[in-house]
Amino acid sequence: MYLRLPDSGSFEDLLRPTRIEVASLVRLSRHPATEPYWSAGVYRFDDPHPGGADAFGTCYTASTIEVAFAESVIHECGRFVAGRYEVPSAEVTERSVVRFACERRKTLVLADLSGAALKALGLNNDISATADYTASQAWARAIHDASPRWDGIRYVSRQMNKGFAYAIFERSGLRKLRAEKLKARQVDDLCDRFNVTAV
Repeated sequence: MYLRLPDSGSFEDLLRPTRIEVASLVRLSRHPATEPYWSAGVYRFDDPHPGGADAFGTCYTASTIEVAFAESVIHECGRFVAGRYEVPSAEVTERSVVRFACERRKTLVLADLSGAALKALGLNNDISATADYTASQAWARAIHDASPRWDGIRYVSRQMNKGFAYAIFERSGLRKLRAEKLKARQVDDLCDRFNVTAV
């Protein structure tokens, strides 16, 4: 079964908001000086038409360091070999925990694509799990265009399904507040928890 695409007029009133504290957003980055990083046309909830006059960028953040680790370090850099994930050492030792702020506000309004809010739209969790981003990018564009109130999207992390990930739209005004290197103890704890060996 395919995910339905967003037809104009069929979903806007069904979108349910969730408010997220900006201070709770976390991202693990190897390049903290360039944060927030705004992607387009590549990842799950990116603008499918980058380069257009109305193009927008998306910054991917998480609800916890654990979700960020699973989504970025393991998903992007790990391979499962002989019962463990192998990840290049630099991918774990050179990461910084990035925290964010927004000018003049402490919360963001996100379209909730999880739980009952997701099902009410006629969708299912394939929007967060499928490797084909055609539908999810179409939904990102439709939500972005539906109203300027939407600062982004909340969805279930594909890589750690007990946590949430957030696709924050560039117009949100998100900016880096601070970045701190992952401590050796944090790296050890994350590697133990997720069965990761740095190689």
